[in-house]
Amino acid sequence: MQPSLEVSAPEKRRPSTLSWLRPKAPTRRVLLLGAILYASVVLLWSAHSIGVSTSRVDVSLLDKSRGRLESVDIPKLLSAVERVPIETRDFPSGNTTPRQLKCIGWRATRGCSADGARDPEKDQNCTQIVSKGERGYCEVEDVSTGERFRVMRRQCNSLPRHGVPFRCSDAHEFVNFRVQAHNTSQAALAPSFKLPNVGREGESPRDGIVMVVYPKLLASAYAAIRTLRDVLGCQLPVEIWFRPDEIQPNDASFKPLKHLAATRGNVTFQEIDDPRAKRFVAKIHAIYHSTFDRVLFLDADNVPVRDPTFLFDSPEFVKTGAVFWPDFWHPGSTIFGVHENSLLWELIDMPFVDMFEQESGQLVVDRKRHAAPLELVRFYALHRPDFFSALRLVWGDKDLFRLAWLKLDVPFTMIQTPPGMAGTVYDAFLRSDFCGMTMVQHDADGEVLFMHRNQHKLTGTFTDEARDDNLHEKTVDDVDVVSAPVARYADPAIWTHLLHFHKGSSRRYYSIQTFVLDLDFKQNQKCYGRRDVHRNPHFYIQEIAALDFSELETQLRRFALQSTQFSSESLNA
Repeated sequence: MQPSLEVSAPEKRRPSTLSWLRPKAPTRRVLLLGAILYASVVLLWSAHSIGVSTSRVDVSLLDKSRGRLESVDIPKLLSAVERVPIETRDFPSGNTTPRQLKCIGWRATRGCSADGARDPEKDQNCTQIVSKGERGYCEVEDVSTGERFRVMRRQCNSLPRHGVPFRCSDAHEFVNFRVQAHNTSQAALAPSFKLPNVGREGESPRDGIVMVVYPKLLASAYAAIRTLRDVLGCQLPVEIWFRPDEIQPNDASFKPLKHLAATRGNVTFQEIDDPRAKRFVAKIHAIYHSTFDRVLFLDADNVPVRDPTFLFDSPEFVKTGAVFWPDFWHPGSTIFGVHENSLLWELIDMPFVDMFEQESGQLVVDRKRHAAPLELVRFYALHRPDFFSALRLVWGDKDLFRLAWLKLDVPFTMIQTPPGMAGTVYDAFLRSDFCGMTMVQHDADGEVLFMHRNQHKLTGTFTDEARDDNLHEKTVDDVDVVSAPVARYADPAIWTHLLHFHKGSSRRYYSIQTFVLDLDFKQNQKCYGRRDVHRNPHFYIQEIAALDFSELETQLRRFALQSTQFSSESLNA
């Protein structure tokens, strides 16, 4: 298995050049009606020519068996024409022209395919919610041309979860999403387009780390930056982005980070002023508006095990200007439903791509080189209605980056080593389960680089039972200020082992299980790992104590504790 891979989008499907030869539905109706009327006229003329006459003008047909003329019921003929099936086809891929579409309704099919035989008894109107597991499509009509299309095509497993509010009344916006995305991309591909705050041509690029914080992440952010500066020796400048409606700049809880900025230098604070940039959109806003040309984004609870500055000079970044990392999930094993039958691919109008999903707790991007895909990422995140979230097609921001790059056919590097896990081995009767609480990411050579503590975040806060008066110190500048025993730090030690996937094993054997265990420090702890781990030949366990960064968790726990003590003193001042 190669450790990293340069990825390009697959060739896009193009509409057939013969599509103009296909008769439109209204044309068929007109031709059929014309043929019937023409036949009627011919019969009338024939009857007249053999001496049959009437005293009044009447549209009639010759009934040879009775020797008389039968009147034609024109409304009945028109009704018969209306009952002729109208051709409905898939909405053409690559269409970038806005259309005014009218919803006709939900058309159910049998089997597990939207292309299966029709099941009219399960059809629904445009406003009814189509339940999970139903298969079929929304039928829409172009009000200008009369063409009818199948859109929002659903297989049995196209949507991942229960409770998704799927209605065909959304079909018009769903289809035109691709048109708006195309227009956004085309504007961003113009030579004059630039992201905010990028440096001038010819200037040396400005490199730096970008983080986003909110109240529950302040202790994690403080611990991560202290580790970068004091343990790893990383001197990259750091931008800390925050929403002023979540954290006020003068809040006491912000004081530890401000102290870091004053004593360690190269730490700045940026307010997120876009009211739409909430939750995961805040990350995209920070990357989009950063003052750095080349960004290493880190979630605040994600810490490197060595100085990450080398990433900006790595061959992978120099070549593509974008380095991404994989998530636990891939089409053969996913909790988010990102597989071949997902409705995601129709929404963004591109073929299915068989690869790992993305984990965006860390990414490296050259903002100068990749203005267009970053603009498309921003469009994906801010577009309303938000189909990604409403239909649960992806989780948060995590896949939006790779999808934008793939859509625009822009190369990027995806690290090929699947994520490992840091956690603990839970010994039960006749088996051992591995409970992972931290995602472990690697560099392009397959060596551990990032520890993303996403399942048990640092708080720096003691419970009443664990509080120790000896830990209340008045200075926080020095690394060794807190001299308490390791066991008495506020946050529990959760890293005793790493779980790795064997390099020689096929991806189909990479399957991460989710389960809950009662651990010493927490009941019902959510775990990502493997049950009965020692019997699985595709994974192996390594003790943290044997690794170069074995003391990293202790340092993080100490820094987190110091951040909360600093806040407590400032509140009492």
